[in-house]
Amino acid sequence: MREKILVVAKTYPNLSKKYVETVCIAGINDRGEWRRIYPIPFRKLPFEKRFTKYDWIEADIEKNIQEKLKRLESYKVDANTIRVIKKIGTGKNRDWQERNSVILPLKNSSLEELKKLKSEKKSLGLIKPIVVDFIRTPLEKCRDWERELIEGSQRTLFETGYQSPLEKIPWKFSYIFKCNNSQCKGHNIMCEDWELLQSWRSWRKNYPSDSELWEKIRERYFELMKKRDLHFFMGTESRYNKFLIIGLYYPPQKNAEE
Repeated sequence: MREKILVVAKTYPNLSKKYVETVCIAGINDRGEWRRIYPIPFRKLPFEKRFTKYDWIEADIEKNIQEKLKRLESYKVDANTIRVIKKIGTGKNRDWQERNSVILPLKNSSLEELKKLKSEKKSLGLIKPIVVDFIRTPLEKCRDWERELIEGSQRTLFETGYQSPLEKIPWKFSYIFKCNNSQCKGHNIMCEDWELLQSWRSWRKNYPSDSELWEKIRERYFELMKKRDLHFFMGTESRYNKFLIIGLYYPPQKNAEE
């Protein structure tokens, strides 16, 4: 079937034995339904098909019946059919109203609610966190499943001659937060937002000192975010079915000037 989908989150590219390198996107179709679209060989797409966040795209998709977890929102896409329709910008006056009108109606009350919905195979959602801190953890100190997610199958693929890998990032970035829920005991959740990880890669050129780079990252993704109406796009990953922060949504706070 052919659908129109607003792209709201893109994962950092993963190396894949079958597809070489792919990204997964989370989006919302024009009926207000969540979609997880995979696999997309993003760096191999023709330029005119390379979408960004908050682009409306059109593509042929089909339910991913082979997926082990049978997640409700998971669909496979025919990458050849992708067409970028339009972008929801913020305009000269930095007006986020159109984005908000599509995204905010899907907000969940908490991560606790999303976890309960797992029984219905729901695996994507939007929450508003009460952010306490933003931290980084070296890979060697990560939990086994986190390290496996970050490193994945890279070792095998690098050793077998993959020619153009993205630079491996030696950190796990996480937000520590609470939900506005009496049942919430606090969360420490890995963030896989494309924008965050790409910032680390691109800013290294200007901030060769590790401490300077981390200060810059933290300023952007913690200090600035405290001044915005920050929401997390949440999604489960396919190996361990654990929720990760797959994207950040941060319109201006109400009555705040851009």
